[in-house]
Amino acid sequence: MENINFLENLATRLGQTTTVKNVYGEPVVAGDKTIIPVAQIMYGFGGGYGYGKKPKKFSTQENVSEEDAEKKNIGEGLGGGGGIVAKPKGVYEISNKCTRFIPANNTRLLIAMLLTGFVIRGLVHQGRR
Repeated sequence: MENINFLENLATRLGQTTTVKNVYGEPVVAGDKTIIPVAQIMYGFGGGYGYGKKPKKFSTQENVSEEDAEKKNIGEGLGGGGGIVAKPKGVYEISNKCTRFIPANNTRLLIAMLLTGFVIRGLVHQGRR
Protein backbone atom coordinates (compact mmCIF):
# COMPACT_ATOMS: atom_id res chain seq x y z
CA MET A 1 0.00 0.00 0.00
CA GLU A 2 2.92 2.35 0.54
CA ASN A 3 3.64 2.27 -3.19
CA ILE A 4 0.10 3.30 -4.12
CA ASN A 5 0.26 6.20 -1.66
CA PHE A 6 3.64 7.21 -3.10
CA LEU A 7 2.25 7.36 -6.66
CA GLU A 8 -0.85 9.26 -5.54
CA ASN A 9 1.31 11.74 -3.62
CA LEU A 10 3.64 12.21 -6.59
CA ALA A 11 0.76 12.73 -9.03
CA THR A 12 -0.90 15.23 -6.69
CA ARG A 13 2.28 17.26 -6.26
CA LEU A 14 3.03 17.35 -9.97
CA GLY A 15 -0.59 18.20 -10.77
CA GLN A 16 -0.40 21.20 -8.48
CA THR A 17 2.92 22.46 -9.83
CA THR A 18 2.44 21.73 -13.54
CA THR A 19 0.32 24.66 -14.63
CA VAL A 20 0.27 26.88 -17.68
CA LYS A 21 1.74 29.70 -15.57
CA ASN A 22 4.70 27.54 -14.56
CA VAL A 23 5.29 26.39 -18.13
CA TYR A 24 4.69 29.59 -20.13
CA GLY A 25 4.58 32.40 -17.59
CA GLU A 26 2.04 34.93 -16.43
CA PRO A 27 -0.37 36.77 -18.75
CA VAL A 28 1.24 39.81 -20.40
CA VAL A 29 -0.37 43.25 -20.53
CA ALA A 30 0.78 45.41 -23.46
CA GLY A 31 -1.04 48.70 -23.93
CA ASP A 32 -4.77 47.97 -23.99
CA LYS A 33 -4.25 44.25 -24.78
CA THR A 34 -3.83 41.30 -22.46
CA ILE A 35 -2.15 38.16 -23.80
CA ILE A 36 -2.93 34.90 -21.98
CA PRO A 37 -0.93 31.77 -22.95
CA VAL A 38 -2.85 28.52 -23.41
CA ALA A 39 -1.20 25.11 -23.10
CA GLN A 40 -2.18 21.46 -23.11
CA ILE A 41 -0.56 19.62 -20.22
CA MET A 42 -0.69 15.85 -20.00
CA TYR A 43 0.82 13.54 -17.47
CA GLY A 44 0.58 9.86 -16.71
CA PHE A 45 1.97 7.51 -14.13
CA GLY A 46 2.00 3.80 -13.57
CA GLY A 47 3.50 1.30 -11.28
CA GLY A 48 3.34 -2.30 -10.29
CA TYR A 49 4.33 -4.79 -7.67
CA GLY A 50 4.56 -8.54 -7.90
CA TYR A 51 5.89 -11.60 -6.16
CA GLY A 52 6.11 -15.28 -6.84
CA LYS A 53 8.29 -18.32 -6.80
CA LYS A 54 11.71 -18.07 -8.38
CA PRO A 55 12.47 -20.50 -11.19
CA LYS A 56 14.05 -23.75 -10.01
CA LYS A 57 17.27 -23.15 -11.94
CA PHE A 58 18.08 -20.12 -9.75
CA SER A 59 17.51 -21.82 -6.40
CA THR A 60 20.71 -23.57 -5.27
CA GLN A 61 20.14 -24.12 -1.58
CA GLU A 62 21.86 -27.04 0.08
CA ASN A 63 21.16 -28.40 3.55
CA VAL A 64 18.08 -26.21 3.99
CA SER A 65 14.72 -27.36 5.32
CA GLU A 66 11.76 -27.36 2.93
CA GLU A 67 10.09 -24.49 4.81
CA ASP A 68 13.20 -22.30 4.60
CA ALA A 69 13.67 -23.24 0.96
CA GLU A 70 10.09 -22.14 0.19
CA LYS A 71 10.67 -18.77 1.87
CA LYS A 72 13.94 -18.20 -0.01
CA ASN A 73 12.41 -19.18 -3.36
CA ILE A 74 9.94 -16.33 -3.27
CA GLY A 75 10.98 -13.31 -5.32
CA GLU A 76 9.40 -9.90 -5.54
CA GLY A 77 9.69 -6.81 -7.66
CA LEU A 78 8.50 -3.24 -7.84
CA GLY A 79 8.59 -0.71 -10.65
CA GLY A 80 7.08 2.56 -11.70
CA GLY A 81 7.39 5.40 -14.13
CA GLY A 82 5.73 8.49 -15.47
CA GLY A 83 5.98 11.44 -17.75
CA ILE A 84 4.77 14.97 -18.36
CA VAL A 85 4.23 16.71 -21.71
CA ALA A 86 3.40 20.40 -22.14
CA LYS A 87 2.45 21.72 -25.59
CA PRO A 88 1.65 25.31 -26.51
CA LYS A 89 -1.83 25.65 -27.98
CA GLY A 90 -1.89 29.39 -28.57
CA VAL A 91 -2.81 32.63 -26.84
CA TYR A 92 -5.93 34.59 -26.07
CA GLU A 93 -5.63 38.23 -27.05
CA ILE A 94 -8.06 40.35 -25.06
CA SER A 95 -8.61 43.99 -25.97
CA ASN A 96 -11.37 46.57 -25.59
CA LYS A 97 -12.61 45.79 -29.12
CA CYS A 98 -12.61 41.98 -29.10
CA THR A 99 -11.22 38.76 -27.73
CA ARG A 100 -9.62 36.28 -30.12
CA PHE A 101 -7.71 33.03 -29.92
CA ILE A 102 -4.48 32.83 -31.91
CA PRO A 103 -3.37 29.20 -32.37
CA ALA A 104 0.30 28.33 -31.90
CA ASN A 105 0.53 25.97 -34.84
CA ASN A 106 0.70 27.21 -38.40
CA THR A 107 -0.48 24.02 -40.09
CA ARG A 108 -2.85 25.81 -42.48
CA LEU A 109 -0.18 28.32 -43.47
CA LEU A 110 2.38 25.55 -43.99
CA ILE A 111 -0.01 23.53 -46.20
CA ALA A 112 -0.90 26.63 -48.23
CA MET A 113 2.79 27.43 -48.75
CA LEU A 114 3.54 23.85 -49.85
CA LEU A 115 0.66 23.85 -52.33
CA THR A 116 1.79 27.22 -53.69
CA GLY A 117 5.31 25.86 -54.10
CA PHE A 118 4.05 22.84 -56.04
CA VAL A 119 1.94 25.04 -58.32
CA ILE A 120 4.87 27.40 -59.04
CA ARG A 121 7.17 24.41 -59.66
CA GLY A 122 4.60 22.94 -62.07
CA LEU A 123 4.32 26.23 -63.95
CA VAL A 124 8.11 26.63 -64.19
CA HIS A 125 8.63 23.09 -65.46
CA GLN A 126 5.72 23.38 -67.89
CA GLY A 127 7.36 26.48 -69.46
CA ARG A 128 10.61 24.52 -70.08
CA ARG A 129 8.92 21.90 -72.26
